[in-house]
Amino acid sequence: MLHGPAATPPGALDLTGEAARRRRALQRAAVAVLEHGGYEEIIPPTFEYEDVFLRAGGAGVAERLLRFPDRDGRILAMRYDFTSSIARIASTTFAGASLPLRLSYSGRVYRQEPERGGRPRETLQVGAELLGDGSLQADVEIVRLTLDLIRSAGLEDFQINLGHVGVLAPGLAALEEPFRGQVRRWIDRKDRAGLTRALAGREGDASTLVRLPFVIGRRDAVEAALGAAPPAAAPGLRHLLALDDALAPAERGHVVYDLGEVRGLDYYTGLHFEVYVAGAGRAAGAGGRYDELMGRFGRPMPAVGVSLDLDTIAEVPR
Repeated sequence: MLHGPAATPPGALDLTGEAARRRRALQRAAVAVLEHGGYEEIIPPTFEYEDVFLRAGGAGVAERLLRFPDRDGRILAMRYDFTSSIARIASTTFAGASLPLRLSYSGRVYRQEPERGGRPRETLQVGAELLGDGSLQADVEIVRLTLDLIRSAGLEDFQINLGHVGVLAPGLAALEEPFRGQVRRWIDRKDRAGLTRALAGREGDASTLVRLPFVIGRRDAVEAALGAAPPAAAPGLRHLLALDDALAPAERGHVVYDLGEVRGLDYYTGLHFEVYVAGAGRAAGAGGRYDELMGRFGRPMPAVGVSLDLDTIAEVPR
């Protein structure tokens, strides 16, 4: 193992040759798609005051930030994500701009992942945010943009796992903490037996958590869930069906509805999704609606977006 000036820090990578060329080619293709879609590129600073990321992501992101002190004693952090910076920019630089705003980005984010040792601490991302439009059409636009971005990488064997926060939120809200957190972990692990035992005797919205998190499939699966869903979960299911109506058959072929996706429920407020590519060992992207985030920066507005991990896509075997 190398030490001293020849060593790289844990989680840092040297990218050379084909690895570097592949990432730049993916970046150029994605930026072309975003420009064609009318998304204006912005380049936020590589570091911000840590408050920007804590305000957006909450105290839970603190241990994941790469931080260092400024000369004035304030704490700076390397760019944890682009969405936080875009929210700040939308409330300052674009404060007087008419809505909706279509903004895009491409560059590296820096994160520590204490629970996932060995993961790189810098990741090349590309993405887009549609701000100021809370309509179904905006959700459809972002899903279609995601499809176009993945295809621009030359990939056809992929799927988007789509869910809606409103489907599970009523059931989870009926549970007390810390039990709610344990139930979320069972849902994330798809542990039906554990959930069934834990929720035995529960009635009302909480009882739906035994069934709804395990619904995964195409339109017919969502329709079946709607037929048996309580009133509180129905709006989210109807939204997914309306989105399905708006997609073309070729687009639907890449969409799977997964009602049991609970990662990001504290962040997203409606539609949410993850992108999976054949040959990749982890999700290659994520996105969704986060209508409450912009208000934390002083300019409340609906928002929906997507971010792709180009490092993961670049590593897919060809």
